[in-house]
Amino acid sequence: MRYDCAFSPLARADVEKGARGFTLVEMLVALSIFALIAAMGVGLLRSSVDTQDAVQERLKGMSGINRLRAVMANDLAQAVQRPTRGPAGEAVPAFAGSTSGFAFVHGGAGAIDGSPRPNVERVAYALVGREWRRATQPMLDGTALGEGDRLVGDVVAVAVRYRDERGNWAESWSSEPGDRLPRAVEVRMTRRAREPLTMLFLTAPTLPPPSIAAVSAS
Repeated sequence: MRYDCAFSPLARADVEKGARGFTLVEMLVALSIFALIAAMGVGLLRSSVDTQDAVQERLKGMSGINRLRAVMANDLAQAVQRPTRGPAGEAVPAFAGSTSGFAFVHGGAGAIDGSPRPNVERVAYALVGREWRRATQPMLDGTALGEGDRLVGDVVAVAVRYRDERGNWAESWSSEPGDRLPRAVEVRMTRRAREPLTMLFLTAPTLPPPSIAAVSAS
């Protein structure tokens, strides 16, 4: 049996229509949809990158604040009632504080580069320019505080206050009488483009006078 392979006019028209492909309008519509999806993907990727950068910056700032809290808490927790002498031999109180910073003597100081040194040192925290800095003295007596190291930058303002044994707060502190120490120190720090930061630290307990200690022991 012999089959005729010729297409009918209707079938040939269908084949020619299928082989013709997309029209220009269809291609433009497809490209527009593809461009829209690509733009949405780029925007989503950019948003993810920005979010990740913001999170990393936030975590870095939090880690810096946590280190600041740890250093200050460690120093203040080991404050001692030990007055010192300045470069000219002048008397320096054991703890002196103002609304912008404070200086005191604390224990637990370690040796630097293996060189022998006392286990106590005088340290100061203060706002210098727009930096909250920590400075130390090479020796307790006869020397001055150094420039110190920056702990926090972009600081707009600092307000420090001190709590006494009666629970009263003051904007300054004097160790007199008896080289007394504050019971607590509060530092309120305002940083540029950041939320205000309030930190509260306890100091080492003040030792009673020798006469009172002797009576208590007896």
